[in-house]
Amino acid sequence: MSSLAEMGGRSGLALIGIAVGIAAVIAMVSTGEIVKEETLRQFRALGTDIVTIRRRFSEGGHTISLADVTMLPAAVPAVAAVAPWMSDHGTMTYRGRELGRGELLGVTEAFAGLHRLSMAEGRFVSALDRGEPYSVIGHGVGQAMRTSGATALVGESIRFAGRVYTIIGVLAPSVGSVQSANVDTSMLLPMPAAGRLGLEIDFGIMRLRPGADPYAAARDVKAYFKQVAPNVDMDVTSARHLIEQMQRQAQMFTLLFTAVGSISLVVGGVGVMNVMLMSITERRAEIGLRRAVGARRRDIMAQFLTESALLCLLGGIAGIVLGSVAAWGISQYAGWSFFVSIAAATLGVGVSTGVGLFFGFYPARHAARLDPIVSLRA
Repeated sequence: MSSLAEMGGRSGLALIGIAVGIAAVIAMVSTGEIVKEETLRQFRALGTDIVTIRRRFSEGGHTISLADVTMLPAAVPAVAAVAPWMSDHGTMTYRGRELGRGELLGVTEAFAGLHRLSMAEGRFVSALDRGEPYSVIGHGVGQAMRTSGATALVGESIRFAGRVYTIIGVLAPSVGSVQSANVDTSMLLPMPAAGRLGLEIDFGIMRLRPGADPYAAARDVKAYFKQVAPNVDMDVTSARHLIEQMQRQAQMFTLLFTAVGSISLVVGGVGVMNVMLMSITERRAEIGLRRAVGARRRDIMAQFLTESALLCLLGGIAGIVLGSVAAWGISQYAGWSFFVSIAAATLGVGVSTGVGLFFGFYPARHAARLDPIVSLRA
């Protein structure tokens, strides 16, 4: 340790190089793990018994009707409930003030239950609303209206694409879902009212019955749509299948992030090798003296390997702290739940020590092979 301290600034620079490399690996791997867990949490919030539907392509102007979708539970026994929706994007206004761009969703009453939405004020749309110009707004839209001067939101009017809608309910804050729209910034209309805007059913989710095979159900649903709408290409995917795909993708990204971070480690390792070689040049007399009093070549080699590994280990610990802070900052900015990946921290310690041994081997071997007589004369 004293030998490293004597090298002063050079040791510090080498330590910084290793710390930056380890920090890059820790930050990237931890962030990748956090993103994976956050995405999986959104899926599990709705349940792994969910199957998503998405219209991909249509020939001859054929569309999916509401009756086609609502008949699914009767046609496919594995389906317990289904909630289709149609969507459009545009700018919402209140009393002439823009509230920002958002999404308009035409939904059925089942939408709230399958997406596990709850009401903060008023009620959700129902089948009795038919084509009435009623709207349920997301929490974010309600906040924007209050900023624009609204007090009681239920009963107020909101404008979208030149049409005026009466607000009948306000949704409680939602975490959102990768399987549907972000309802916090959306207006939800009864599906017949949205259909008057020329919108078509593009999406939907289904909940399966307990014990149903999600892969078999997805095949049966796709076969059903092929029968009722032959010219419409429907993409049907189970939540379990999506989770498995995302886990594989997350592993690929983790490997990619690790490879990118490893470039910094290689640069830091070269710095450590340079520092150790310079240290050997300056300590030739010490090496010669130790050899003269009986130290073997392997003793000299062990000494310099230990110094190199210790230098990298200290850099690795500093890198773990820096990488964890960086991952925490990214999580705070994105609103994700932060946690430190134990695997990443363990990897950081192991890799930093391995870098020290790998890049310290050549200098240690060079030191061990110095001629003691020549070294004493240095």
